[in-house]
Amino acid sequence: MKSYDTYIFDLDGTITNTMMVWVDIFRDGLLHFGITPPDDKTLSQYTHDWDELVKIGLSKEKLADFAAFAHIAANERLPKAPLHEGAIEMLDMLRSQGKKIGFFSTMDSVLFEPAMQYRNLYQFADVALSSTDVPYRKPHPAGILKALENLGVPEEEFANAVYIGDKDTDIQAAHNAKIASILYYPLEHHEMYNLAEFKQYNPSHIITDWQELIV
Repeated sequence: MKSYDTYIFDLDGTITNTMMVWVDIFRDGLLHFGITPPDDKTLSQYTHDWDELVKIGLSKEKLADFAAFAHIAANERLPKAPLHEGAIEMLDMLRSQGKKIGFFSTMDSVLFEPAMQYRNLYQFADVALSSTDVPYRKPHPAGILKALENLGVPEEEFANAVYIGDKDTDIQAAHNAKIASILYYPLEHHEMYNLAEFKQYNPSHIITDWQELIV
């Protein structure tokens, strides 16, 4: 694994282990609106694009109500989501090595900030940005580029920067920002996400354990 000077991390599903938290929120939301949810693996595919829920019975008129329900549940549950094993040790090691560390998540600030605070992740962050801080969501590179700018990384040093996330949009956003990408694919994600589909987006590296990032 190449050592980089700058590491920018996604939060939701990458540092925090939130996959099943979101699945539970979506299941409860669908049941609340009288819709029988599909199996967990199928349901997990809809947590990335909420408008797609119309395909499993939620009416377009109810999308806003569903989003309101989900945001209330997310505010209660996401901050307390567990961290992926080894995440803190990895961040601490990078910090001790003098690396620049940033966070950029497409979570809204009302979800992002409590999650960062609850797990005391700001202690590792030179920069921490949410979707509220930029005009576009991933795979647009705006968030990564703003993080690099705030970290003081000039374009000629982009080759020594990397973005780490757990979704295809993370890989695409890194490509669009013209920096390296690392797909974090822990064991918890193997049953839900298809690695072959992620590989189509050509991540620079794939890791299943945080120890791989620092050895």
